[in-house]
Amino acid sequence: MLAIDTSTAATSVAVLVDGVVVTEAMHIDARRHAEVLAVLMSLVLSEVPGLSIAVVACGVGPGPYTGLRVGISSARALGLAWGIPVVGVCSLDALGASVAEGETGRADFVVTTDARRREVYWARFTSDGSRVDGPHVQRPVEVAREIRDLPWFGEAGTALDDAPVARWTQRLPHARDVGLLAGRLLGSGAALSEPVTAMAAHGTDDGSTARQMAGQTLLPPLPLYVRRPDAVAP
Repeated sequence: MLAIDTSTAATSVAVLVDGVVVTEAMHIDARRHAEVLAVLMSLVLSEVPGLSIAVVACGVGPGPYTGLRVGISSARALGLAWGIPVVGVCSLDALGASVAEGETGRADFVVTTDARRREVYWARFTSDGSRVDGPHVQRPVEVAREIRDLPWFGEAGTALDDAPVARWTQRLPHARDVGLLAGRLLGSGAALSEPVTAMAAHGTDDGSTARQMAGQTLLPPLPLYVRRPDAVAP
């Protein structure tokens, strides 16, 4: 499996065989996803010569509009060129599964990525990595107190400047997390969910995306947006 994630400032790629990460690479620059993704893919694939890729997995967000599309479009292009399936997972789910694997004990927790404008994309997870709320986009101060009192993990960005959160551990999503989660879902026979069509009004999430995402895990390779882009038709 080739896994890709461009849902944050990081561009990351990983190759997995039978649920084991055999090679991976990451580059952090919020403005250079398009420039570095092909280079990283060439790098990791050159380290496994002769390996036959059977599926491409990509993180589908939520995330910034342009960077997110770079990874998903590349994944779909490779799937078309190689004649293999392409699947998506929510990038927050991938990070949530990784956190649940090793750090949180028995408590619920929150996973975040930077949404800019002092906001974060966030979702709440149980101790086994199951998403029970989200994804949403808000300023941390606007999140309910019971959520702010949970442990938070992930990318914060400028939202840290006014974040009334009990404990926030900085951590970036990675393609390896996307690949590991996609592999487990495919291995368990998870069905591909329908495309998520609900998008909230720009600036504040009204919960419509979270409601439509409830119970969905293995997603089509389409961008998951929680709010509309800045550029709109007149």
